[in-house]
This record gives sequence, structure tokens and C-alpha cells, in this order.
Amino acid sequence: MKDYPTKEGRYGIIHQISEGVNVMFSKDRTWEVSIKYKGFRNGRRFGKELEIAIQYAELMAAKLGLTPRTERDSRSYTVKMVAEDWMKSGQSKWSPNTVERYGSLMRDFVLPSIGQKPLDRVNRAVVKDLLVNASAIRAPKTVELIHAVMSGIFSEAIDRGLLTENPCQGLLRKILPPKRKRNESVADPLTKDDLDRVLGSLRGILNPTVALIIETIAHSGMRLGECLAMHRAHLDVSNAQYMVSETVRNGRFSLPKNGKRLIDLTEENTKKLEAHILKLRKEALGQGKEVGYLFFPRNSQPIVRRALQHACLAAKVRARSPHDLRHTYATILLMDHYSPAYVQKQLGHHSISMTVDTYGHWIPGEGKKNLGKTLKLKRLSEMRLNQND
Repeated sequence: MKDYPTKEGRYGIIHQISEGVNVMFSKDRTWEVSIKYKGFRNGRRFGKELEIAIQYAELMAAKLGLTPRTERDSRSYTVKMVAEDWMKSGQSKWSPNTVERYGSLMRDFVLPSIGQKPLDRVNRAVVKDLLVNASAIRAPKTVELIHAVMSGIFSEAIDRGLLTENPCQGLLRKILPPKRKRNESVADPLTKDDLDRVLGSLRGILNPTVALIIETIAHSGMRLGECLAMHRAHLDVSNAQYMVSETVRNGRFSLPKNGKRLIDLTEENTKKLEAHILKLRKEALGQGKEVGYLFFPRNSQPIVRRALQHACLAAKVRARSPHDLRHTYATILLMDHYSPAYVQKQLGHHSISMTVDTYGHWIPGEGKKNLGKTLKLKRLSEMRLNQND
């Protein structure tokens, strides 16, 4: 039996025998031959016998004078087709956020440029041009992800015997400068005074719940998705702590970026969260429901982002994003002599080096003020030793 091109149908796989002639998996779990060609229509079911169904489809294609589609190769297989195969094979092992991110990069960058090209028409020069164009309008990290998506697509083609080499191999270092020389985006925190003004402007201009979300991010360093996914069961009011266990994005929940973590909250913020829970309980009691998530699903990322911009405008402070509140939290702690290890634990960074690399400029230079004294003592001790000699 020939290896005809396939695609995903409503109920399962579809074998594309020729133009208008397909063998497809039907709703009742049987194989069906469907023929739709220049006004001619025919359909026939063959139970579980796929091979017989394909033989019948080949016979009907020959009667209609249609050329059977040959086995899939780099000439008949487009980049879009192999990209779809790659996404299907990866969905079981990727998180929902990864699936969404890869899918958006494919839609925005890969498919519009080379999606309809046959595999044998895509060489290193074509891939390099795409990455160069992306690097002109996107940050290096995004270009790295686009490269990863394209490399995965062509690796899938290699696995299917359609290609022997990956045209993406080694291209990234020819386009992007070394990581240590890149102008990566830097943290843009608010000063402590600016933060006070922004939080002070929340009252009266924002919905109280949205104002509480913004304040909680500023007082905990949580990511926006982590804050929106806060659950009553994970809040320890007596110890002013919260177990960050979930994050939400576009209505989908997943684990936080670097796993679960227990963080400290301020007593003031904890009391406000407790009061918010009491309010939710009263509302839920009237509806016969239980209180679970504190902010979801009534609030979303866009709502909070717009609200924060509105608050910054009211406070006459340059607009910031919710992630800048996370940066603000980290820098305020470090400048107040909290250890980088504690800040790393609160933020959920995968390593302390990431915390230091990101916020190193805000770590006070403790040793400098005593440097002269320390060296002077050392020189005096050496002089005493020399005198004794």
C-alpha cells in the first residue's frame, strides 16, 4: 500500500489518494471513500478494511483519469504540512503555554514566509533571510524561539525521511551576537516613592478587586498569571504566606514557570486578601457555591494591564507593566539589604545567578565603605611582621 499524503479530518486521518478522492475515517469508526470531482460525487464505506478502501479509491481515480498522489517527498510536502505534523507530535509533551507560543510564532513568522514552499525549495539562505528579518523587529529571545520552531519542523521532516539535513543547524550564531553582548531588555522598576504614588492612586479610580490584584503583585513579586490564579486553599492567613501553585493565561491553568514555591506576604496585604475572601464568601453563599479562585475568571491580563496604566497616569508616573511591579518588588528588597537568595526564593527564579544578573545594579555595595579600612589594617599587620623579622 502506497504512503499517500495524509491530513487530520473531523473524525480522524484522511488519506489523499488524488485530487478529489480521499479515504477518510468516518464518524462510526469505519473507513469511507469520498469522491468529489467536477460534479461527480460518490461515497462508499469499507468497515475496518483500510487497504481495500484505498484500492477502491485508486480504481475510481484511474477511471476518472486522475493522477494518484505519489508517496510524500520533499517536492510534494510543504513546510506547512510538516509543521502541522510537528505540532501534533509535540502536543502531548508540551505545556499548553508552549503549544500556544509555538503556534503563534508559526502563524506570525514561519507560515506567512515559507508555509506554502515545498521542502526541497527551502535552503539555508531562505531560513537565514527569515531569521534576519525577524531579528530586525523582535528581541533576541523571540528570534531564538522562532529558530527553535523552525529547527523542530525540519527535524520532523528528517524523522519522516523527507530531508537528510536541517537547514537551521548553526544559523543562530551567524545572526545574533553572543548573549553577553546583546542589548537585552533591562528591568524598569519604579522607585519606592513612585510605587507609593501609584498604589495611592488606585483608590477611587479602579475596581477594588483590580486594585487588590495590582497591590498584591507589588507586595509579593508574583507574576501576573500567578496572581490571577490565586486560590483560597493555598493562602495561609495566620503566617502571612501563600503557596504559588498555578498560573493562568488565556483561561488555561498550568504550573508556575519554575514549579511551586512558598512565598511571604505582607501583613497588610494578607488582611486585604482575607477581607476579599469574606466578601466572596457572602456572594457565594447566596448562590450556593464555594469560594475557590480569588480573582479568576472575572479578571484577565488585559484588564489588569490597562488598569495599571490608568493608575500610573493618575499618579503622573511613566506607565509600567505588571511585570515591572515584580521588578520593583525585587529591587526594593535588595536595596533594603534582603539577601539575593531570599529574593530568588520569593520570585521563583531557577537560580540565584539569574537574580543577581537581572538585579545586580540594585544590590548595595556593602564592602566599599570599609574597603580602605580593611586594606589599611592588612598593611599595618604586614608592617608589624616585617619589624619583628
